[in-house]
Amino acid sequence: MMANSPQPSALWLPVSAKQLEIQELGQFAVMEQNKKHQWNLTFNAVYEAWNMTLAANYGNLYLLHLKALKAFSNDLLVNYQAIVLVKPKWCDRPCCDPRTLVSFKELQSPPPPEA
Repeated sequence: MMANSPQPSALWLPVSAKQLEIQELGQFAVMEQNKKHQWNLTFNAVYEAWNMTLAANYGNLYLLHLKALKAFSNDLLVNYQAIVLVKPKWCDRPCCDPRTLVSFKELQSPPPPEA
């Protein structure tokens, strides 16, 4: 874990950032941020992740530390923190996406070294 990263509280449980579901949530977070605020980020990878289970039928929150390329900044790789709510899926139609981007912000610490 990075020394300068904000640490989640005891309610957040670590999950493997290598899971496909976690990487997809990171990509979703970047796409939503781009769409909502006309940013031009390119998703790179989630490198740390935590999960918090909410009360029954409310779903799960995921706190993600991710890297994304910031366009027009010499393709600078930047650290971000995203929180995504994943609600239980009640229907299978495309309009019923159970994911919601709750927050997205730049972290002030450098990205971790490549493994």
